[in-house]
Amino acid sequence: FFFFASTEACRAAPRLSRAPARPRSTMDALLGLQRLSLVQKICSELKNHIGVDDKTLAEFIIELAQENSTLPAFMRALDENGAEFPEDFASTLLHLVQTMAPRKRPAPSAPAASAAASSSSGPTERFSGLAIPNADPERLRKLEEEALGARAAV
Repeated sequence: FFFFASTEACRAAPRLSRAPARPRSTMDALLGLQRLSLVQKICSELKNHIGVDDKTLAEFIIELAQENSTLPAFMRALDENGAEFPEDFASTLLHLVQTMAPRKRPAPSAPAASAAASSSSGPTERFSGLAIPNADPERLRKLEEEALGARAAV
């Protein structure tokens, strides 16, 4: 009955229009995917160890782990919030967050970026391996003569 009533309430609720999503950079999208992967991994660990599969709880544990980077501090934060996990499980959660949490790369400062741009005169110096010509013109002419015979274009 509860499912039916909640489904009817959802159908009767007014639809909210969503604002158009702002364009996201590739790095923002990658960080979002890494975050989702971490939340999913914490959810699966919670499901395996305590039988609870709750995304909100997983996100809360991630926040606690990011604020408390040492095991004793993390254990204390968990205890203060009513989660009395065994030390080995808390250690596993902390390790997962520390290794899987997305890290934002600092944006280059304007002076550093302009110095890097001014130090190179163009793509030839930045990508020197790609600036090498494909073939020597004389060698190319000889290969064409060899392949096409007397009809080689000169």
